[in-house]
Amino acid sequence: MEKMVTEPVVMVTGGRGYVGGRVLDRLAARGIPVVSYDRDPWEGRDGVVAEHGELTDVPRLLDVIRAHGVGRIVHTAAISHPGVSLYMPLGTFEANVAGTVALLEAARIAQVPRVVNFSSSSVYGHVDGDVTEDLPLRPISPYGVTKVATDLLGPVYRDLYGVEVYSLRVTWVYGPGNRMQEYVRDMLRAALRGERYALPSGADHPLPLVHVEDVADATVLATLAAEARQPAYNVTGPELPTLGEVAEQVRALVPGARIEIGPGDLDLHRLGRFDMTGAARDFGYAPTRTLADGLPGYLDWLREHDC
Repeated sequence: MEKMVTEPVVMVTGGRGYVGGRVLDRLAARGIPVVSYDRDPWEGRDGVVAEHGELTDVPRLLDVIRAHGVGRIVHTAAISHPGVSLYMPLGTFEANVAGTVALLEAARIAQVPRVVNFSSSSVYGHVDGDVTEDLPLRPISPYGVTKVATDLLGPVYRDLYGVEVYSLRVTWVYGPGNRMQEYVRDMLRAALRGERYALPSGADHPLPLVHVEDVADATVLATLAAEARQPAYNVTGPELPTLGEVAEQVRALVPGARIEIGPGDLDLHRLGRFDMTGAARDFGYAPTRTLADGLPGYLDWLREHDC
Protein backbone atom coordinates (compact mmCIF):
# COMPACT_ATOMS: atom_id res chain seq x y z
CA MET A 1 0.00 0.00 0.00
CA GLU A 2 1.41 3.40 -1.00
CA LYS A 3 2.02 5.94 1.73
CA MET A 4 0.13 9.23 1.48
CA VAL A 5 2.38 12.21 0.83
CA THR A 6 1.33 15.30 2.77
CA GLU A 7 2.59 18.83 2.25
CA PRO A 8 4.47 20.40 5.19
CA VAL A 9 2.77 23.07 7.27
CA VAL A 10 4.31 26.40 6.21
CA MET A 11 4.60 29.40 8.54
CA VAL A 12 4.97 32.82 6.90
CA THR A 13 6.37 35.64 9.03
CA GLY A 14 4.97 39.01 8.07
CA GLY A 15 1.84 37.36 6.70
CA ARG A 16 -0.05 40.64 6.73
CA GLY A 17 2.62 42.31 4.66
CA TYR A 18 2.84 43.15 0.97
CA VAL A 19 4.64 40.03 -0.25
CA GLY A 20 3.87 37.80 2.74
CA GLY A 21 0.14 38.08 2.10
CA ARG A 22 0.59 37.00 -1.52
CA VAL A 23 2.63 33.99 -0.42
CA LEU A 24 -0.10 32.99 2.03
CA ASP A 25 -2.70 33.15 -0.73
CA ARG A 26 -0.58 31.06 -3.09
CA LEU A 27 0.09 28.34 -0.54
CA ALA A 28 -3.51 28.19 0.70
CA ALA A 29 -4.79 27.96 -2.90
CA ARG A 30 -2.66 24.84 -3.33
CA GLY A 31 -4.25 23.27 -0.26
CA ILE A 32 -1.08 23.59 1.80
CA PRO A 33 -1.64 24.15 5.55
CA VAL A 34 -0.40 27.66 6.26
CA VAL A 35 0.15 29.79 9.36
CA SER A 36 0.66 33.56 9.37
CA TYR A 37 2.91 34.92 12.13
CA ASP A 38 2.66 38.69 12.41
CA ARG A 39 3.03 41.41 15.02
CA ASP A 40 -0.38 42.82 14.03
CA PRO A 41 -3.28 40.69 15.28
CA TRP A 42 -5.96 39.61 12.80
CA GLU A 43 -8.47 36.81 12.37
CA GLY A 44 -6.93 35.09 9.36
CA ARG A 45 -8.95 33.95 6.37
CA ASP A 46 -10.01 30.78 4.61
CA GLY A 47 -7.13 28.34 4.63
CA VAL A 48 -4.91 30.60 6.77
CA VAL A 49 -4.43 30.36 10.54
CA ALA A 50 -3.33 33.69 12.04
CA GLU A 51 -0.98 33.87 15.01
CA HIS A 52 0.13 37.06 16.73
CA GLY A 53 3.65 37.62 18.07
CA GLU A 54 6.94 39.48 17.86
CA LEU A 55 9.87 38.13 15.86
CA THR A 56 12.23 38.45 18.82
CA ASP A 57 9.93 36.43 21.12
CA VAL A 58 11.51 32.98 20.82
CA PRO A 59 9.16 31.26 23.34
CA ARG A 60 6.15 32.53 21.40
CA LEU A 61 7.66 31.40 18.11
CA LEU A 62 8.30 27.96 19.57
CA ASP A 63 4.73 27.70 20.85
CA VAL A 64 3.33 28.51 17.41
CA ILE A 65 5.71 26.21 15.53
CA ARG A 66 5.00 23.27 17.83
CA ALA A 67 1.26 23.85 18.07
CA HIS A 68 0.86 23.69 14.30
CA GLY A 69 3.61 21.21 13.46
CA VAL A 70 5.36 23.73 11.21
CA GLY A 71 7.71 22.04 8.75
CA ARG A 72 8.90 25.03 6.73
CA ILE A 73 9.17 28.77 7.35
CA VAL A 74 9.07 31.66 4.89
CA HIS A 75 10.62 34.70 6.55
CA THR A 76 9.35 37.94 4.97
CA ALA A 77 8.93 40.08 8.11
CA ALA A 78 11.37 43.00 8.16
CA ILE A 79 11.82 46.73 7.83
CA SER A 80 11.97 46.43 4.10
CA HIS A 81 12.92 49.76 2.56
CA PRO A 82 16.52 50.98 2.14
CA GLY A 83 15.45 54.59 2.45
CA VAL A 84 13.80 54.01 5.83
CA SER A 85 17.03 52.51 7.15
CA LEU A 86 18.85 55.79 6.54
CA TYR A 87 16.70 57.40 9.24
CA MET A 88 16.20 54.34 11.44
CA PRO A 89 19.44 52.30 11.35
CA LEU A 90 19.09 50.98 14.90
CA GLY A 91 15.46 49.97 14.43
CA THR A 92 16.31 48.35 11.10
CA PHE A 93 19.06 46.23 12.71
CA GLU A 94 16.77 45.25 15.58
CA ALA A 95 14.01 44.08 13.24
CA ASN A 96 16.08 42.56 10.46
CA VAL A 97 19.09 41.06 12.24
CA ALA A 98 17.92 40.37 15.80
CA GLY A 99 14.52 39.26 14.48
CA THR A 100 16.09 36.86 12.00
CA VAL A 101 18.46 35.37 14.59
CA ALA A 102 15.51 34.79 16.92
CA LEU A 103 13.56 33.09 14.16
CA LEU A 104 16.49 30.86 13.25
CA GLU A 105 16.98 29.95 16.90
CA ALA A 106 13.33 28.91 17.14
CA ALA A 107 13.75 26.86 13.95
CA ARG A 108 16.88 25.23 15.37
CA ILE A 109 15.30 24.35 18.71
CA ALA A 110 12.08 23.08 17.12
CA GLN A 111 14.04 21.25 14.39
CA VAL A 112 12.28 22.93 11.48
CA PRO A 113 14.17 21.57 8.45
CA ARG A 114 13.91 24.59 6.08
CA VAL A 115 13.76 28.38 6.31
CA VAL A 116 13.41 30.55 3.19
CA ASN A 117 14.84 33.95 4.11
CA PHE A 118 13.86 37.11 2.24
CA SER A 119 17.00 38.98 1.32
CA SER A 120 17.49 41.79 -1.17
CA SER A 121 19.46 42.96 -4.18
CA SER A 122 20.72 45.70 -1.82
CA VAL A 123 23.40 43.27 -0.63
CA TYR A 124 25.39 43.84 -3.83
CA GLY A 125 25.76 47.61 -3.78
CA HIS A 126 26.83 48.96 -7.18
CA VAL A 127 27.40 46.39 -9.96
CA ASP A 128 28.06 47.53 -13.52
CA GLY A 129 27.99 44.10 -15.19
CA ASP A 130 25.98 40.92 -14.69
CA VAL A 131 24.81 40.26 -11.13
CA THR A 132 25.63 36.71 -10.02
CA GLU A 133 25.20 35.28 -6.54
CA ASP A 134 28.95 34.74 -6.06
CA LEU A 135 29.80 38.45 -6.32
CA PRO A 136 31.31 40.25 -3.29
CA LEU A 137 28.62 41.78 -1.08
CA ARG A 138 29.17 45.55 -0.79
CA PRO A 139 25.99 47.22 0.49
CA ILE A 140 25.70 51.00 0.62
CA SER A 141 22.85 51.37 3.16
CA PRO A 142 22.14 50.11 6.69
CA TYR A 143 19.31 48.05 5.21
CA GLY A 144 21.70 46.36 2.80
CA VAL A 145 24.08 45.54 5.66
CA THR A 146 21.27 43.88 7.61
CA LYS A 147 20.42 41.71 4.62
CA VAL A 148 24.07 40.70 4.22
CA ALA A 149 24.05 39.63 7.88
CA THR A 150 20.97 37.44 7.39
CA ASP A 151 22.46 35.97 4.19
CA LEU A 152 25.61 34.96 6.07
CA LEU A 153 23.65 33.41 8.92
CA GLY A 154 22.07 30.91 6.54
CA PRO A 155 25.12 28.75 5.82
CA VAL A 156 26.15 28.93 9.50
CA TYR A 157 22.81 27.51 10.67
CA ARG A 158 22.94 24.90 7.92
CA ASP A 159 26.48 23.72 8.69
CA LEU A 160 26.36 23.94 12.49
CA TYR A 161 22.75 23.07 13.27
CA GLY A 162 21.33 21.25 10.25
CA VAL A 163 18.68 23.87 9.44
CA GLU A 164 18.48 24.32 5.67
CA VAL A 165 18.43 28.11 5.28
CA TYR A 166 18.71 29.90 1.98
CA SER A 167 17.99 33.45 0.92
CA LEU A 168 16.06 34.95 -1.97
CA ARG A 169 17.78 38.13 -3.14
CA VAL A 170 14.70 39.90 -4.43
CA THR A 171 15.02 43.05 -6.54
CA TRP A 172 12.66 46.08 -6.64
CA VAL A 173 9.10 44.83 -6.18
CA TYR A 174 6.14 46.66 -7.71
CA GLY A 175 2.43 45.92 -8.07
CA PRO A 176 -0.92 46.30 -6.27
CA GLY A 177 -0.86 46.71 -2.50
CA ASN A 178 2.56 48.30 -1.97
CA ARG A 179 2.35 50.94 0.75
CA MET A 180 6.02 51.96 0.64
CA GLN A 181 7.50 54.68 -1.55
CA GLU A 182 8.27 53.13 -4.94
CA TYR A 183 8.87 54.76 -8.32
CA VAL A 184 6.30 52.86 -10.39
CA ARG A 185 3.51 53.35 -7.86
CA ASP A 186 4.26 57.03 -7.30
CA MET A 187 4.47 57.73 -11.04
CA LEU A 188 1.16 55.95 -11.75
CA ARG A 189 -0.63 57.69 -8.89
CA ALA A 190 0.55 61.11 -10.00
CA ALA A 191 -0.54 60.38 -13.57
CA LEU A 192 -4.01 59.29 -12.46
CA ARG A 193 -4.43 62.38 -10.29
CA GLY A 194 -3.27 64.74 -12.99
CA GLU A 195 -0.32 65.76 -10.82
CA ARG A 196 3.18 66.59 -11.96
CA TYR A 197 5.81 63.92 -11.26
CA ALA A 198 9.30 65.40 -11.45
CA LEU A 199 12.79 64.23 -10.54
CA PRO A 200 15.97 66.22 -11.22
CA SER A 201 17.78 63.08 -12.41
CA GLY A 202 17.34 59.33 -12.80
CA ALA A 203 16.07 58.73 -16.33
CA ASP A 204 19.11 56.58 -17.18
CA HIS A 205 19.05 54.52 -13.99
CA PRO A 206 18.26 50.82 -14.59
CA LEU A 207 15.39 49.49 -12.47
CA PRO A 208 15.54 45.72 -11.76
CA LEU A 209 11.77 45.56 -11.34
CA VAL A 210 9.86 42.40 -10.46
CA HIS A 211 6.09 42.13 -10.16
CA VAL A 212 4.82 41.09 -6.73
CA GLU A 213 3.04 38.08 -8.25
CA ASP A 214 6.30 36.82 -9.75
CA VAL A 215 7.93 37.15 -6.32
CA ALA A 216 5.13 35.12 -4.77
CA ASP A 217 5.55 32.45 -7.45
CA ALA A 218 9.30 32.24 -6.83
CA THR A 219 8.80 32.00 -3.07
CA VAL A 220 6.32 29.15 -3.25
CA LEU A 221 8.54 27.27 -5.70
CA ALA A 222 11.54 27.72 -3.41
CA THR A 223 9.60 26.69 -0.33
CA LEU A 224 8.37 23.44 -1.86
CA ALA A 225 11.48 22.54 -3.89
CA ALA A 226 13.10 19.18 -3.19
CA GLU A 227 16.46 20.75 -2.34
CA ALA A 228 18.52 23.91 -2.62
CA ARG A 229 22.05 23.74 -4.01
CA GLN A 230 23.29 27.21 -3.08
CA PRO A 231 22.83 29.54 -0.07
CA ALA A 232 21.25 32.43 -2.01
CA TYR A 233 19.26 32.96 -5.21
CA ASN A 234 18.57 36.03 -7.34
CA VAL A 235 14.88 36.73 -7.97
CA THR A 236 13.90 39.45 -10.43
CA GLY A 237 11.66 40.16 -13.40
CA PRO A 238 12.19 39.46 -17.11
CA GLU A 239 13.39 42.98 -18.02
CA LEU A 240 15.80 45.69 -16.90
CA PRO A 241 14.21 48.99 -17.99
CA THR A 242 15.53 52.40 -17.12
CA LEU A 243 13.39 54.79 -15.12
CA GLY A 244 12.98 56.83 -18.28
CA GLU A 245 11.65 53.80 -20.16
CA VAL A 246 9.15 53.13 -17.38
CA ALA A 247 8.02 56.75 -17.67
CA GLU A 248 7.47 56.32 -21.41
CA GLN A 249 5.17 53.34 -20.80
CA VAL A 250 3.21 55.27 -18.16
CA ARG A 251 2.75 58.20 -20.58
CA ALA A 252 1.41 55.77 -23.17
CA LEU A 253 -1.11 54.39 -20.67
CA VAL A 254 -2.14 57.80 -19.31
CA PRO A 255 -2.06 60.36 -22.16
CA GLY A 256 -1.23 63.79 -20.83
CA ALA A 257 0.67 62.45 -17.81
CA ARG A 258 3.10 65.14 -16.61
CA ILE A 259 6.27 63.17 -15.94
CA GLU A 260 9.59 65.01 -16.00
CA ILE A 261 12.78 63.13 -15.15
CA GLY A 262 16.23 64.52 -15.77
CA PRO A 263 19.10 62.45 -17.19
CA GLY A 264 21.58 60.48 -15.10
CA ASP A 265 21.23 58.11 -12.16
CA LEU A 266 19.19 57.98 -8.99
CA ASP A 267 20.87 58.27 -5.60
CA LEU A 268 20.59 54.49 -5.17
CA HIS A 269 22.65 51.41 -5.89
CA ARG A 270 22.97 50.77 -9.61
CA LEU A 271 22.76 47.19 -10.81
CA GLY A 272 23.24 45.34 -14.09
CA ARG A 273 21.33 42.37 -15.44
CA PHE A 274 20.62 39.61 -12.92
CA ASP A 275 21.60 36.02 -13.54
CA MET A 276 18.88 33.60 -12.38
CA THR A 277 20.37 30.33 -13.51
CA GLY A 278 20.24 28.93 -10.00
CA ALA A 279 16.56 29.73 -9.39
CA ALA A 280 15.59 28.30 -12.77
CA ARG A 281 17.60 25.12 -12.21
CA ASP A 282 16.64 24.41 -8.58
CA PHE A 283 13.09 25.85 -8.37
CA GLY A 284 11.92 26.12 -11.94
CA TYR A 285 11.46 29.88 -11.52
CA ALA A 286 11.01 31.95 -14.67
CA PRO A 287 9.44 35.43 -14.35
CA THR A 288 6.55 35.99 -16.73
CA ARG A 289 5.23 39.51 -16.07
CA THR A 290 6.78 42.23 -18.21
CA LEU A 291 5.99 45.89 -17.59
CA ALA A 292 3.57 45.73 -20.51
CA ASP A 293 1.78 42.96 -18.61
CA GLY A 294 1.99 44.47 -15.13
CA LEU A 295 1.42 48.20 -15.57
CA PRO A 296 -2.16 48.16 -16.97
CA GLY A 297 -3.46 45.98 -14.15
CA TYR A 298 -1.63 48.06 -11.56
CA LEU A 299 -3.10 51.21 -13.05
CA ASP A 300 -6.62 49.74 -12.86
CA TRP A 301 -5.99 48.75 -9.25
CA LEU A 302 -4.88 52.27 -8.33
CA ARG A 303 -8.05 53.73 -9.81
CA GLU A 304 -9.90 52.02 -6.94
CA HIS A 305 -7.23 51.82 -4.21
CA ASP A 306 -4.69 54.12 -2.65
CA CYS A 307 -1.72 51.74 -2.86
